Amino acid sequence: MKQLLIHYLRKIGLRLGFERDWYLYLVAAVIGVFMGLAAVGFILPLRKSEQIAEIMEGSEYLWLLILLGPAVGGLITGILIAILKHEGVGPGVTSVIYAVQRRKGKLSWKIGIRKWLASTATIASGGSAGAEGPIVTIGAVVGSNIAKLLGTGSQHTGTLLGCGAAAGLASVFNAPIAGIFFVMEILLRDFSLKTFTPIVIAAVVSSATTQGILGDAALFQVEEGFFRDGLAFSVTQIPTYLLLGLACGLLGAAFVKTLDYSERFFVATKLPLVARPVLGALLLGILGITIYLLTNGDSVPMFYGNGYPMIGSFINPNNYFSDADSLVLRDAVPFIFVLAGL
Repeated sequence: MKQLLIHYLRKIGLRLGFERDWYLYLVAAVIGVFMGLAAVGFILPLRKSEQIAEIMEGSEYLWLLILLGPAVGGLITGILIAILKHEGVGPGVTSVIYAVQRRKGKLSWKIGIRKWLASTATIASGGSAGAEGPIVTIGAVVGSNIAKLLGTGSQHTGTLLGCGAAAGLASVFNAPIAGIFFVMEILLRDFSLKTFTPIVIAAVVSSATTQGILGDAALFQVEEGFFRDGLAFSVTQIPTYLLLGLACGLLGAAFVKTLDYSERFFVATKLPLVARPVLGALLLGILGITIYLLTNGDSVPMFYGNGYPMIGSFINPNNYFSDADSLVLRDAVPFIFVLAGL
């Protein structure tokens, strides 16, 4: 039945003057709409958790939320890991890349369900994690299973997998171009037109769907006066950016190594799967409550959750100087970023 449907779609398309695989564009648009709605379902619980954290600011029970909140999310994650075991290799995007290179783009639906629920529980409870990896994995699973449902064959499974991943990334971050090039450069390593076109369609449709529901505000806001008041790019800042790139590259490599060693450590502990996320979350809770007590704070630490508030504070010029006419401090802003990176 599936093959018959695809046959007639191709036949109609050829008579109308379309290319042989034009139906992929329609499937890409459908994936875009689906992932746009899925992204809304992924974003809203995270926003709700942020609202709860804001309501709890100044509460006498806030310390309890900071200490034990991540552990609750870790417990939920551990249970999901134990129940929804899958055959993937490596976490998140690594599993997707492996599927593209070794399994002809085939991904189990269990990976998507587990990633969706576990990531929501982790981030919403305060776990220091981002939405990038989860939404890429979820989108890739959606694209892979739609390809399986339609019986498109291995030659198109990778393309539809990429459509789902790009659509998810485009929706969550309101950045379709970033989603497109991330998928083509990192996941598929294919810049051919036959791959590029459906991925663009999926990313744009997905982003438009999410914007239609949640609005089109940028993830990070920069005040208009930031560029008008003499903070525009200058050629003299190029050495600063070179140093910043070097520092970020070294720190990125150190982060990956640290993450790899920590994963090996938890595996070596021989703890049950359910207990490992709980232990990691408790360590985060101890760090969070320590910072909270030492700083006499009245809010959840900024490194809890996805960390976007912290990034927003870093790119806010008002956090570096208060006098808009202070040329010395203005010129020092790029160097402050470098020192922060070092």
